[in-house]
Parts: sequence; structure tokens; C-alpha cells
Amino acid sequence: MIKTLIVDDEPPARRRLQRMLAPHEDVHLLAGCGSPATAIAALQRHRPDLVFLDIQLPEGDGFGILDAIWGRHDPAVVFVTAFSHHAVRAFEVDAVDYLLKPYGRDRLDLALDRVRDRLARRTAAPALNRLPVEMGGRIRLLDLDSIDYVRAEDGYLRIHAGTRSHLVRGTLAKLHERLGSAEFLRIHRSVIVRIDRIRELEILGHGEMLLTLCSGNTLISGRAYRDQVRAALGLPT
Repeated sequence: MIKTLIVDDEPPARRRLQRMLAPHEDVHLLAGCGSPATAIAALQRHRPDLVFLDIQLPEGDGFGILDAIWGRHDPAVVFVTAFSHHAVRAFEVDAVDYLLKPYGRDRLDLALDRVRDRLARRTAAPALNRLPVEMGGRIRLLDLDSIDYVRAEDGYLRIHAGTRSHLVRGTLAKLHERLGSAEFLRIHRSVIVRIDRIRELEILGHGEMLLTLCSGNTLISGRAYRDQVRAALGLPT
């Protein structure tokens, strides 16, 4: 079953989507939310597989909701909105699909097929032992234990390994799924780091932390990842 949450501040829009989802027997609707606060609480409580997420909401927006939960829970996200100009940003945060209101049943069915494919790939993806990177027309298989951290850069990933860095295609969320959470920690929406490379931690203001790596490089964690970083390093949350 695909545990599903609907976040939209318009009750008629929530009810319409609920009716359109009803024929899909593998979709289990958990709740409908109308504000960022109730949505974040529901995400933390239910940990859904899928979220249909409106962008413009009272007292916040859909992107702020994702910022608040990122690192602790990463559901598949389908944005549902009346505005097309957020599409680029939506796919930068690895959204599965972007539905423009008013959408029809066929378009919703297509989005659900994409969600099923994403969730199936997450389940089936084997853990990586080595990461292929291109170097001067050749492909090198980079040992994972040589990686210090990875940073997302405009649709690419910058792999930092010792004194070298490698640029590869992909998204941070998908790479983190395959690397696994035992060795690699997501500390920011755009950064994952190998846990045993963290040498020192300094608490900054507003929930951020300055991480110093064994290489001497420094990284700043995002506020939404504070509890995850503390837990991974054995600190009280």
C-alpha cells in the first residue's frame, strides 16, 4: 500500500483529489491537511510514502514543509498547484511530478505510475560498493571509503574524495538511497557526508552546526537536519 497524505488549503481541492484517488486500490489515504503546521505534524506522525503537496499555503509554502522534514523522512512528492512558475524549483528538490490545476484523471494516473516506479526503484536499489565517475574519457570506479562528502550543484553532484573532486549526473536523494545511511549522513538538502570523516562539531545559532572534516574542509548543516546529525554522532537531541 502507498500511504498517502494530501496537503492543500482548499477543502474542495482535497475532496476532489480524494475522490480521484479512490479507484486506486494500492493508495491508502492517511489524512488531508490545510496548513504547514498540520502537514509537518502529520508527516512526522504517519511517515507517508507519498505526499500530494500544494505550494502556496497560509503561513508558509510547500517547500518550507519539505525543508522541515528533510533528512528525517523523504517521501515521494507530487506538487499540485495552479501556478506553473514553481516547476523548476520543484524538480530541483527531486519531485516525482508536478500537477497543474485543473488536472484530469488521466494526468493523475500518470503521476501515480511515476510514483509507483520511484517507490519500486527505492526498494530494489542495491547498495553501492563503488561509484562510477568519468575521468578524461575513461570511467573510474571510485571506492566509497575514499569519499569525504557529496554536494549537489545545479542538477549535478560534486563528489569530494581527498584532494580530488568529480562531477557526475544525478540527484542527492537517489545517491543517498544507494549509499545507505549507515556510513553517509545527509546534513543539508544539498550535502551528504561520510560519518567517519567528521572530526569536530561546533554548535552555531538557529540550529545550524559547523562540521570540520578530517581533511580540514568545513560544512554547515541545515536547521532541518539538526536532530539527525546529533543522533548520528551520539549527541543528545
